[in-house]
Amino acid sequence: MFTIFEEVEGMFKRSVITSLVLITIGIIFGALLVSNFSGGVGDGFAGNTGDIKLGGPPPVTTVSQGIKGMSDNFVTVAKAVTPSVVSITVTTVARGRDSERPQDFFHFFGPEFRQREPERSQGAGSGVIITPDGYIATNNHVVEDADKGGIEVVLDDKTRFKAKLIGTDPSTDLAIIKIDAKDLTVAALGNSDNVQVGEWVLAIGNPLGLNSTVTAGIISAVGRNIGIIRDTYKIENFIQTDAAINPGNSGGALVNMNGEVIGINTAIATTNARYQGYGFAVPVNLLKTIAVDLIKDGKVVRGYIGVQISTVDQTMASAIGLSKAEGVIVQGLVKNGAGEKAGLKEGDVILSVDGKETNAANEL
Repeated sequence: MFTIFEEVEGMFKRSVITSLVLITIGIIFGALLVSNFSGGVGDGFAGNTGDIKLGGPPPVTTVSQGIKGMSDNFVTVAKAVTPSVVSITVTTVARGRDSERPQDFFHFFGPEFRQREPERSQGAGSGVIITPDGYIATNNHVVEDADKGGIEVVLDDKTRFKAKLIGTDPSTDLAIIKIDAKDLTVAALGNSDNVQVGEWVLAIGNPLGLNSTVTAGIISAVGRNIGIIRDTYKIENFIQTDAAINPGNSGGALVNMNGEVIGINTAIATTNARYQGYGFAVPVNLLKTIAVDLIKDGKVVRGYIGVQISTVDQTMASAIGLSKAEGVIVQGLVKNGAGEKAGLKEGDVILSVDGKETNAANEL
């Protein structure tokens, strides 16, 4: 019995020693493995690659001052203007789709270009801060169906406010809302009469739920009348741009290279409800006049000439003896209206107003 116990005891000791050796080897192997793995993640993928060389030298070592300057200017303008552009979420009252125009080419693009269903829903658009105490310009079609208390504004710094609807102007598709705030970053408002085709612009807004998005393009055309505003006394004189704008950009800023807002992004021309290269903005000079009226009175008061007019084309110019197509022709008069009382007659051609040429009906 004693001899057997000694043999068992010896086997036990050998087993313990063997186990300890195996555990020690396992610890050493594990440490090496972890060390190598950490080196692979930390060094190979975080910059300390050791002998592993990733990438190559920059293909362009010098950038022309013109390109560098333009890029820097884009950055400067974007940083300066983005804080004055807000995101607007609107809870809307139920409204049916206009069944008379089921396949329009031109579209407003906010709130979110959703077909309005019978139930209440939410949409999104953009706005531009125009006073330090919280007046914000946007589009009428963004906020026109808002429930009471259904307009929420989110600033670029993520601060949220409930907004009050101050007034709307369907004729220009502009609206003013107000948040209870102070010392806000205010957009600089430029002169849209000085806009030229070909100049660079930035569009800033919140397309497709992507807050504070900046896109670049040029002015493609001015004075566009695209027949999208459904108001009897519509005023369409859009600035056209190829800067990418999409649902949610509506009410945002179109900005020149001085960082000045020159238009309020309003509509797109598209066959699929998304960007196809044709965007339209309400000129900021129109906004300046509308905003003052809406802030002061909650509505826009306009003079009414009492005439029906159309643009003079070449055929018409030849028929009435003009050397070129210019001005707008009076096609009809409202009885006892201001135009009739002032002596206007059917067939008259209006060439200018206060010394400014009027070569299109919407210019007049």
